[in-house]
Amino acid sequence: MRRTDHVLLLDAGNTSTTLGLAGPGGVREIGRVPTAERRGAVLRRAVRRRLRGRRVNAAVLCAVVPAVVPLWRRVLGGLGVARPLVVSHRLRLGVRVSYPRPATIGADRLANAAGVVARYGAPAIVVDFGTATTFDVVSRTRGYVGGVIAPGLDLMFDYLAERTALLPRLRPGAARGRVGRSTRAAMQLGARWGYRGLVREILAELLRAAGERGAALVATGGRAAWVLRGARLGLRLDRTLTLRGLARIYALNRKQG
Repeated sequence: MRRTDHVLLLDAGNTSTTLGLAGPGGVREIGRVPTAERRGAVLRRAVRRRLRGRRVNAAVLCAVVPAVVPLWRRVLGGLGVARPLVVSHRLRLGVRVSYPRPATIGADRLANAAGVVARYGAPAIVVDFGTATTFDVVSRTRGYVGGVIAPGLDLMFDYLAERTALLPRLRPGAARGRVGRSTRAAMQLGARWGYRGLVREILAELLRAAGERGAALVATGGRAAWVLRGARLGLRLDRTLTLRGLARIYALNRKQG
């Protein structure tokens, strides 16, 4: 694969697929498309619009939905990228993987581990606030060792709506005061404060288990900013961490010539 000015980065999550570019200007997000969209022509048009004329002839993909990998191979083929790099534990990641069954680690979690080590070093803990909220631990000596998976914020709201007769379906939003004066406000406060408590407790347990001082604590994912706003959790927000990890994995595995 030739060296290229721009590498297309694809992070296919359960809900949405984040599109990014890596090039001379660094790594940046250029848009999102629904992961449920399975029409190749629609996806190709969406990618072309977001590229705005920039040429790419290389791509790297991480996907937690295996069914979309063949789809994106076809989409990328139509864009001139014949062999996208698909993230797995078999690639060079820039971080050792000390995990009993590495094939079961989500590709996004591997990308986060690669990104956090490249940018912040180790030890580190990454909290990714997506459809699920994942906590991943990178040790100073052992590399990626595992983590914790918890329900995401949107799943919390969906479950409340599905399993109750009167509670509405909401998405994370603003809530004023400390006592909910409406059903919606009460649900928003429960999510904001309850989720912060969940994150704080899991982080404390992971830090005790790791037994390492000075760990970088980094948050990413679509709901990270909402959870962290006004909170004192010690987490540094890095919106493009997963994309940076993908760019790092591409750089480590790029074929020369």
